[in-house]
Amino acid sequence: MDHNQFWEIINRACCSDPESAEEWDGSLVEELVKLSPEEIIEWNHIFDSLEAQANQVDLWAAAYIINGGASEDGFYYFRCWLIGMGKEIYSAAVANPDSLADVATPEWFSEGIDAEAEIYGAAHEAWMQVTGQPDTADYPARNESTETIGEEWDFEDIDLIRQHLPRLAALYEDEI
Repeated sequence: MDHNQFWEIINRACCSDPESAEEWDGSLVEELVKLSPEEIIEWNHIFDSLEAQANQVDLWAAAYIINGGASEDGFYYFRCWLIGMGKEIYSAAVANPDSLADVATPEWFSEGIDAEAEIYGAAHEAWMQVTGQPDTADYPARNESTETIGEEWDFEDIDLIRQHLPRLAALYEDEI
């Protein structure tokens, strides 16, 4: 399993379609059960690595702005959503969180779409199905908690928002 294969699976299962984010988990399981147990574990390790790279303060602020708040769990689900949106959007956002202004418009999310996805357990579910192991079996790819990258700042301070994320600040000015 390499990064290209990882992203191909994400593209097939998630289609970078935020309107279907609630279905991504099931679609990922359907894709992952086609793999060997070892490949599923490798896929899970790549997922965890990408999720850790996106654990950045400015991305947390972007999630806070876009979703109208973001707890620690909410930010984790946001990072899962970001991966589900595909390599191009993910890479752009990790390099520059303000690039999400091209993706996450207020109109889009005012329709009830949150930038969140609960896809973190898809590999575990697929592994259990492929191996026949019960829920209680030790899963060999445990998620390791990661530290948030960057210096914390107040996500409710409009001047700091404008400084860190000027495009998102302008886009969501009425909501923040």
